[in-house]
Amino acid sequence: MVQWLMIILVYDFAILQLSLSEVTLSLRLLHYKNPNGLTYENHPCDTKLEHDINRDGRCDTAILFCLVRLPFQNPHNCTLGDHFTGFVGGNDIQFIDIDKKQEDRSAIQPRSSSFVSLWYQPIIHFRFKYPKTGIGLIVEVLDIDDVNNRTIHDSIDFYGRTLLDLKIYKSAETAEMQRIYLRSLFGAYTNLTADISLYCSPNYYGNNCEMVCIPNEQRYDCDLITGQKICKNGYFGADCLSDVPACEEEPCLNNGTCVVYLQSYLCRCSKGYSGRTCEIGPTGKSAEQICNRINCVHGDCSENGKCICHDGWTLEYCNQSSLMGIFYLLL
Repeated sequence: MVQWLMIILVYDFAILQLSLSEVTLSLRLLHYKNPNGLTYENHPCDTKLEHDINRDGRCDTAILFCLVRLPFQNPHNCTLGDHFTGFVGGNDIQFIDIDKKQEDRSAIQPRSSSFVSLWYQPIIHFRFKYPKTGIGLIVEVLDIDDVNNRTIHDSIDFYGRTLLDLKIYKSAETAEMQRIYLRSLFGAYTNLTADISLYCSPNYYGNNCEMVCIPNEQRYDCDLITGQKICKNGYFGADCLSDVPACEEEPCLNNGTCVVYLQSYLCRCSKGYSGRTCEIGPTGKSAEQICNRINCVHGDCSENGKCICHDGWTLEYCNQSSLMGIFYLLL
């Protein structure tokens, strides 16, 4: 009993994570067939020739795709998105991906029938927040009639399928298509074949697409695998949030690297140095004891660590004017 409870809790947590993510479903149509040219009620699509757009007795086919959150309820309430193809052909339609290269298209040959329609169809995309209950697809095949210059849609057939078995891929580049075969919900002879895939939408990362990262031109890039923010020079922290110019005055000593962090800065010290500003050297002496640009006020540090004074300055750290020394002598 405890084991089953743990499995349920783990499953619910995974679904909850997924419900916070955004995914993209891609649908590539391959083939539609209505061999008898009839509706699900076993009626001809067009009883009057003047209503037939093709004027050839075939159904004037269009397809409506409706993506819904489960459970299935109102078939006309497409809670996650819909797509209407418009007119695509007759009773036997072979779809060609319009995004394919020209040489790939030319390799596709229609079957030996004058009634096979070729239709160039781009891949259909749905982008949505994945619901906790899962997703399903409802498809309505329609016959488009032209009645007194008004377009009327009559139902040819209906399909429905849950999509709980779809694997979620991390990106469109890694996603693999899964073939699905849709059959009539009313036992009619129509059918539709398509390839479908599900993957994290752009700027979403992780196994459940739960990590969001939108690149920021100034502050950070995004790791293409994990979605972690990669801070650009001058920014630091989990979100690379700070834009404080804290490093402009170069507070880090001894060749330390300054990095902006929140409302202040951090110093990445060279090997052998430590401290808030890398002021502690290998010997354990602090910045006050080692020549640097902080204590060598009016001079330059030599290789052996001595402060070489500029003209007009004196003492070990060049912090007293030569004129001040002469003034003391006169007193």
